[in-house]
Amino acid sequence: MIQLKTNSLRMTRALLPLLITAALAGCAAQQFNKDGQRQIREGQYEQGLASLRKASLLEPDNLRYRLDYMDRRNEETQNLNQRGEALRLAGDFAGAHYAFLKALNLDQTNERSRRGIVDVEQDVRHNDILADADKLATAGKLDAAKDRIKVVLLSDPANKHAIEAMRRIDDQLDVQHRAKEAVIVSQSILKKPVTLQFRDANLRMVFEALSRTTGLNVIFDRDVRADLKTTIFVRDGSIEDTVDLILLQNQLEKRILNANTMFIYPAIAIKQKEYQELKVRTFQISNGDAKYIQGMLKSVLKIKEVQVDEHTNTLVLRDTPEALSVAARVIAAHDLPDAEVMLEVEVLEISRDRLSNLGIVWPDNFNVSTPTDANGGALTLGALKHLSANRLLTTPLQAGLNLKLQDTDANLLASPRIRVREHQKAKILIGDKVPIITNTVTPVSTGTPVITGSVQYIDVGIKLEAEPHVYAEGDVGIKLNLEVSNIVKEISGPGGSLAYQIGTRMVSTSLRLHDGETQILGGLISDSDRNTAAKVPGIGQLPILGRLFSNNNGNRTKTEIVLSITPRILRAKGIAEDTMADVWSGTEGAIRENPLRLDPISSVSASPTSPAANTAIRIEPVPLPLPLPAKPIEAVSTGMPAGSGIVVAAPVPSVPKEPAILPPTIIPTSTLPPQSAIVQPALPGGTEVAAKTSMVNINGGNNPDTASTSIGIPLSVAAIVPAATGASPKITLSSPDNVKAGERFNVTLSGENFDNIHAIPLSIQYDAVVLTLVEVTLGEFSIRSHAGSVAPSINQTAGRASMLLTADQAASFMGSGDLLNLGFVAKLPRKRTQVLVAKVDVNDGHTLLTIARPQPLTLAVNP
Repeated sequence: MIQLKTNSLRMTRALLPLLITAALAGCAAQQFNKDGQRQIREGQYEQGLASLRKASLLEPDNLRYRLDYMDRRNEETQNLNQRGEALRLAGDFAGAHYAFLKALNLDQTNERSRRGIVDVEQDVRHNDILADADKLATAGKLDAAKDRIKVVLLSDPANKHAIEAMRRIDDQLDVQHRAKEAVIVSQSILKKPVTLQFRDANLRMVFEALSRTTGLNVIFDRDVRADLKTTIFVRDGSIEDTVDLILLQNQLEKRILNANTMFIYPAIAIKQKEYQELKVRTFQISNGDAKYIQGMLKSVLKIKEVQVDEHTNTLVLRDTPEALSVAARVIAAHDLPDAEVMLEVEVLEISRDRLSNLGIVWPDNFNVSTPTDANGGALTLGALKHLSANRLLTTPLQAGLNLKLQDTDANLLASPRIRVREHQKAKILIGDKVPIITNTVTPVSTGTPVITGSVQYIDVGIKLEAEPHVYAEGDVGIKLNLEVSNIVKEISGPGGSLAYQIGTRMVSTSLRLHDGETQILGGLISDSDRNTAAKVPGIGQLPILGRLFSNNNGNRTKTEIVLSITPRILRAKGIAEDTMADVWSGTEGAIRENPLRLDPISSVSASPTSPAANTAIRIEPVPLPLPLPAKPIEAVSTGMPAGSGIVVAAPVPSVPKEPAILPPTIIPTSTLPPQSAIVQPALPGGTEVAAKTSMVNINGGNNPDTASTSIGIPLSVAAIVPAATGASPKITLSSPDNVKAGERFNVTLSGENFDNIHAIPLSIQYDAVVLTLVEVTLGEFSIRSHAGSVAPSINQTAGRASMLLTADQAASFMGSGDLLNLGFVAKLPRKRTQVLVAKVDVNDGHTLLTIARPQPLTLAVNP
């Protein structure tokens, strides 16, 4: 016994320090938790989280301490991550890196913080790359700059700085490409005028004459037949159109290799596959149905290869450049935004119900019966003789007075507003889904039949379906289906099934309304009147007294449905521009963007000292003193028909004379002017170009006897000097940044760096739902240039206006200034709306040049 007490005392002494330590730790943990909460409330998040962490470590089993620490840590980590992301987007990479690193120190497992640090480091590298790309672009190395930007976009496709830089580079490359194309076109001999007159001439001989006369290089495929002939009489047609016509006669095709070289091959499938170059182009369909456009391109344009990605609504086409250009315009004409309509519907159901139950209810039957005998059986006839009136049994007789008159008036009003796209159905149901329970009994030979129940739901109430169609004039067509149904009565079926008798009123119509016009549809009336009378026969049929011996039940119900519908156009229907709606597509066998024509090309006046880049060189014939033979022959020349003696000179500012066909003449060598006598136009710097002449044998022979058909034609008639170009002309838009709804304001369209511009065709696009174009007036620049009054073609429904600014015949647009003042009225409030120049060209009197469109004008319409 003494030993046990000694052991117990020893254990108590050993555990006492542990108990004291645990008690102190518990108090310390509680204090750390309180301090941590207080420090966090005071904004000392790091110290507070450290205190909460100590509290959770001191008492690992205390769930509340652990939750307090984890919740506060997650909250602070989330705040730091959000701050870091905001700083990263603002470009403060040092601050963002510090915020993410601080969050990661709080929670080593936070993946968002770790990813934020990686993103910041990536942004720093990308900024360095974009800076290098900007330096390359400034130095004019656009392709190298584009390659550097692609490195950024490959790792971060959503980098807005890289996207913007790529857009700027693409714009500059596009300007360079168009300028290069313009230079090529200006230097190309294919646009020079030529006069050809051949009858049953050999095809190769015709091209040889063209080559010697114009400098056109022609390469023939080995399968082009040598015996092909052509007959052509063309005066002042371009070389390209003339060659196209010659090739069309002989089923040949050409491929342009450079400004003065073409390759000719047979127009057969195997050769086209071998020589015809194809391009691949991807079209992102924003509004249309890519599947429908795919079928249309295959059936209408016979595009060689069309693939559709239904997931991204993208089309990929592979065909010739001309076919892709035509397809692009066709796609643009069909990829138009759908109109959207807000349908404001009001449905009113008026129900009146009168129930009457008036009169005296008399008993309608009287039964007399006999009692049973003592044994419970029926009585015999003998027993009936001994029955008295006191032993006969009768049913109770009961009479009552009914005085009931009940009136019920009910109004059901529903006013839904629903927004719907054009040609899409809007469905509105105001009512209930009523369950119908159906039980199916399946007999079983071995036991109780199996009953299987099913529930189906039917719609009861007001059901409306509307499908709008927006017309180009601004009207809205609506296909309308209205159904009003109600439960008339319940019908119980076998096996516990339940059905309902449904009363239905339905109307289906199609109507056309103006924008904002309200149409009321009424007349859906249900009127029922039921009267039931229970009368005592004979007396109850008397005119006045019969009311005392009858009971009348009356039930009159009248219900009327009134529907009001108002369409409001929220987004106007997209309408294809005229240039997209009407497109040339070539012939059945070949797609061409432009029709095959032979329009005459006249000489362009220019100064003798500085010919323009696109000046046509005229070759004036020199009359001969020799007699003319009676039979004419074919002739070839550039600009004008060839004569027997030629003097090449720069064009003079005069109306070209009507070309004359000179008959063949024997040309002695002495009649040709010496080499030094051929006059050449002076080039800048006083440089002169020596002309060379050669004899073009029209008959293609080398016999000296045929010298009478040879015409002396210079191989190099003039040097073409491109006109000096200055700053590019451009258009800008300006207006107030903020306007009020109902207020009128002006948008100013200005021009800069205009040099000898005679006409400016342009098209303006705006949101017709928000803005209305009410007036277009001339600006001071147009007035200074003596421009005529502008008569714009305005389509208010589509939000588009087309106009043409033309300077006076003796004047032109020179310099900069305000061209037009566009007067708008803001109709509806909108946080952001745009006015943009959809298309703009300038005409210098000879050529229609497309210039870069200005940035869209963005403004806000306040309430």
